[in-house]
Amino acid sequence: MTARPNTPDLVTWCAYAGMAVALPTALWRVPVAAGFPLGTPEAWRHEQQIPGTGTWYLLGLSLVQLAAIACMFALTVDPARLTPRWLRGRRGGRLVPTFVGAAGTAGALVLSLLVTMSVIAWDKVDPFSGTDYDGWAWLCAGCYLVAALWPPLLGAASVGYLVRYRRTAAVPSRAERSTGSEGAP
Repeated sequence: MTARPNTPDLVTWCAYAGMAVALPTALWRVPVAAGFPLGTPEAWRHEQQIPGTGTWYLLGLSLVQLAAIACMFALTVDPARLTPRWLRGRRGGRLVPTFVGAAGTAGALVLSLLVTMSVIAWDKVDPFSGTDYDGWAWLCAGCYLVAALWPPLLGAASVGYLVRYRRTAAVPSRAERSTGSEGAP
């Protein structure tokens, strides 16, 4: 069985799945910051200073997370489309895929640490800690549980991206070999 052209591969699927599992927690925080309690206990909102400075923290955290999710799109794109023409020479062609893959790998390691720390201190992270779980609490827990898949999916997409594009960047295309324009802008 052969792959169809323009069919997403495993790297692309991991990147899109990583974006999908990271999104619910970012979206969960926004309404809470906007003043919709979503079932969170008043004592927790008071402790977190929502409304107040805690609101800006929640919004900032969600914006940073959404920016990180948006950066994952780079893992779904051929690096030739991201690389300026003047940088596509022999070594420059490897720079962009190396940077994108290394940044994704570093992000996966940082996220793994954050997820591990959150799991260890879940009673401090969970706004519903110490209360009876209702529908809102289970929705919140579900958002955070699927987010725990973000680091391995990001790591798999990043390593796969590095393997694919470091290998292909090292070999000039047939057109470049025939025209001898390997290092030309």
